[in-house]
Amino acid sequence: MRVIDSLGQGNTGTMIIALTLVATFFLAFLITTWLIPPVQRLCERCGWVAEPGGRRLHAHPTPTIGGIAMYVGLVVTLLATFTFGFIDSAFQRSEFETMRIWLVILASLPIFLIMWADDVRELPALPRLLVQIIAGLIAVGSFLWTHERYLAPNAPAGSEPTEAYGILLTAFNFPFVEQINLWNMSPWLAIGATVFWLVAMSNAINWADGADGLAAGITLVAGITLALKALLIEEPQFTIALLPLTIAGVCAAFLRFNLPPARIFMGDSGAHVLGFVLGISAIIGGAKLATILLVLAVPIIDSAWLIVSRMVAGHSPSHGGRDHLHHRLIDLGYTPRQVLIFYYTLSTSFGLVGLSPANAYIKLALLIILGLIVLGLIIYANMHADNRQQTATNDQ
Repeated sequence: MRVIDSLGQGNTGTMIIALTLVATFFLAFLITTWLIPPVQRLCERCGWVAEPGGRRLHAHPTPTIGGIAMYVGLVVTLLATFTFGFIDSAFQRSEFETMRIWLVILASLPIFLIMWADDVRELPALPRLLVQIIAGLIAVGSFLWTHERYLAPNAPAGSEPTEAYGILLTAFNFPFVEQINLWNMSPWLAIGATVFWLVAMSNAINWADGADGLAAGITLVAGITLALKALLIEEPQFTIALLPLTIAGVCAAFLRFNLPPARIFMGDSGAHVLGFVLGISAIIGGAKLATILLVLAVPIIDSAWLIVSRMVAGHSPSHGGRDHLHHRLIDLGYTPRQVLIFYYTLSTSFGLVGLSPANAYIKLALLIILGLIVLGLIIYANMHADNRQQTATNDQ
């Protein structure tokens, strides 16, 4: 890869690029780390704490709105990246990229605010969903009403317009078939698919936030994977890598306080913002949707299993309970840290498959094997956890 070859040659310019990329991660890490203690004190003073009991595994009242520190750390770091173009020309964003970063900041704000309100006083599902949809439409930008496409900067003469003033899921690759081009089919189809993807990603991370260190850890893996995906190509996308590196830095900082036993929870304000911005990062990185889905495969498969099993049992898919895989594993006697190691290992394994240069057939075979392992474990954990509960009931 060009970026690795340049580093090996001791190229000064590439060393500056590498240091800037690393600095992005650590800037997000340091800002978030610095903000968490005052946010903890704010939560304790305002009574924004989760009491022990029920489905919660913690033993002491714990601050619940760590998303404040995460959101501010994310936004401040993204604003700082606008100055990186003065460090090296490789970080000079095009007008389209600049617009998208501003849209990330603008669109994530209503998500953060409504979920903060939800953390303080639980809100009904409908207003939360409506705000998520509105945030997705904000992210689409002016393409929402203009439907105009533009030539990419420095595009050869006769090229097809591939840019828009907004964050848009224009096309994606489907295994063994030609690329599916959404905006050639219909601009509204591209807009609808974009909003659906962002809302789904927002909720996917929130669903994974059921155990200490889980959501932040797998999002950290996803951010690093997306950054590597942007860098380890023939023409490295340095500016594109800044967003997932920022996400990764924020999550790494939060994990210092969130590993079991957690000293603070991210809350919906943190989980939904992480998922929303991670979904955007996958789009602006060249529709790397499959990469994100791979890293999040374990919680996604678990969530799909829960939706089906709850509906079969006559419950709503949003019905609460200790039937998530991480709850089942803990009920089987595994420690919270062992459960995290399991999730991190599988998420990293799926991510490595996505980064692998292997052909599509080998990747598909590896994915099927990993998917079957996860599904088998979910079935095993559910069966044995149910048996344990039944035995405990009979013994009483």
